[in-house]
Amino acid sequence: MVHKTLGCANCKKRKLKCDLSRPGCQRCRRIGKDCPGYPDDWDLAFRSENAIVYTKVQKKQTAVSGYIEREPSSSLRSHSPRNDLSDNIEQHAICLFFCDYIIHSCPGICDGFLDYLPDLYGRYSEDSGLRQAVLAAAYANIAQKTRRKDLELEATSFYHGSLQKVKHNISNPQLATSDINMTAVILLGLYEGINNGSILNSSFEHTKGLSVLADLRGSSLHGKGPTLLQIACCQVNRKNIEFGLFPSPADERLHNLLDSTSRTSRLILNMFNVSIFSANAYHDIQSGIPERIWNTSVLHHFKKLENDNEQWESDARIAIPYQTTTCIVGDHPQSEGQKHHIYRGFWSETLWNKHRSVIITLSQALLARLDVAKSSSRDEDFETKDIIELPYKVTREIQIMVRDILASIAFSVGDIPSQFTVGMPKNVGGYFLIWTLKVILRCPVASEEQRDLARAALLRIGRQFGISYALKSAQVYMGMVDSPLPANSGRRPT
Repeated sequence: MVHKTLGCANCKKRKLKCDLSRPGCQRCRRIGKDCPGYPDDWDLAFRSENAIVYTKVQKKQTAVSGYIEREPSSSLRSHSPRNDLSDNIEQHAICLFFCDYIIHSCPGICDGFLDYLPDLYGRYSEDSGLRQAVLAAAYANIAQKTRRKDLELEATSFYHGSLQKVKHNISNPQLATSDINMTAVILLGLYEGINNGSILNSSFEHTKGLSVLADLRGSSLHGKGPTLLQIACCQVNRKNIEFGLFPSPADERLHNLLDSTSRTSRLILNMFNVSIFSANAYHDIQSGIPERIWNTSVLHHFKKLENDNEQWESDARIAIPYQTTTCIVGDHPQSEGQKHHIYRGFWSETLWNKHRSVIITLSQALLARLDVAKSSSRDEDFETKDIIELPYKVTREIQIMVRDILASIAFSVGDIPSQFTVGMPKNVGGYFLIWTLKVILRCPVASEEQRDLARAALLRIGRQFGISYALKSAQVYMGMVDSPLPANSGRRPT
């Protein structure tokens, strides 16, 4: 039987007061012992009662999904997953990873994220590519939390093993585009975010590979919730926006498969269109040709994209509304009076923040065009009322979007409890926020105070959730390492 105590088992045995620090207490660290942890969500990583812990996870997932009537695609529907995990660290790592990164869907409230993975893994755990991809991400997750080098090395070994299997599967058209192989590619990218920490890392190669596989798979990627198609398109758009890249023909074919009646798909299509607008802006600026930098079609295109995003926001306020609170967050009394958002789950939050990032990117690209055009053209060309007011309007919109992203941080890291989230905090909340915070750090319109808040949030996500990519991103924008991005981050790398 698992007994609840206030301190760790080592301190209790030694009859000492435990400091309850995370992930392990300081007393254990000073005497060189592994802290067994505490009887809460973190015990999945540290305690030895493996069968009981695994049962707890299953009960927790059942409680979440008890009122969820899921209808997975036919390719994912089969018998219940069987537990063939051995009684060791592997079970701990997988259970913790599933708890940290899987979001269960709630029909009519919020979509899930990778919620098909436990079933898929249960049925195909013998598949070395999928199994090693799951273990790579799971071991990386627990290694970052425990700071155990041996587990980090295990994660790396699983990563390379899965990568070799995925490469082998690509030679077989049927295996290349299977749920198993595509999910493995997604997990390899997730591993890179948790464990690698390099800005120009392999996750972007995985994104490119996922785009190719999804393109080969075609219309069979459709399904409920955030589908493999939507996940692939999101990753592609984030990469293109961050590095100012034009979509490839495969990217375009993928987006043509999206169901434009879906709220998530419409947001992804907005991201796609804005990525093109942004890439065109910096490509035209580099050309130095005034007629390409600024003309009436540019403004018309901007207004069209602006209207698309306004329509999405109007619909989202009805379908996935969020609440605003001014409560004190955690142990920070200075947060009193600050506004914080409460969402209907982490996926709903990430949709809103992707929308805000799209608005910032769109507005920033327009301002860049306008600034260069004014410096190289006659002043009278920009003296109409609309053009004079445009920079102020666009700048104000950016500041509103930045403010709202920052207001979502407390929810993402678990400082604000919500009836729509179970077992908070979850790593996935912080993981989803990283790209959005980087958008703020690249935005010259954001104030220094806002950028400081974004950096602080990245540092916290990296340390609290063990995501090294967040730490590396914060360091880049603090000048601690040289950024590989161009000085104008929207331009295409040369």
